[in-house]
Amino acid sequence: MATKTQTLKGILRLPLQKRAELALRKAVQGVIEEHARLGLPLHIGRAGKVVKLSPHKVRALSRSTHRK
Repeated sequence: MATKTQTLKGILRLPLQKRAELALRKAVQGVIEEHARLGLPLHIGRAGKVVKLSPHKVRALSRSTHRK
């Protein structure tokens, strides 16, 4: 198992674009988890339109992102 330092060095070797993508994905996952924990709806973009997800759907989405 890699240590935190080894993982950080591995990330720093990635191109800036890939590191930015990883940071964005982590931030989005955090927002999903926070909305699920607080029972808040979440607004997302789908097919060029803004869609409101109910707190129930946000919780389901949070559970599915935890498995990945």
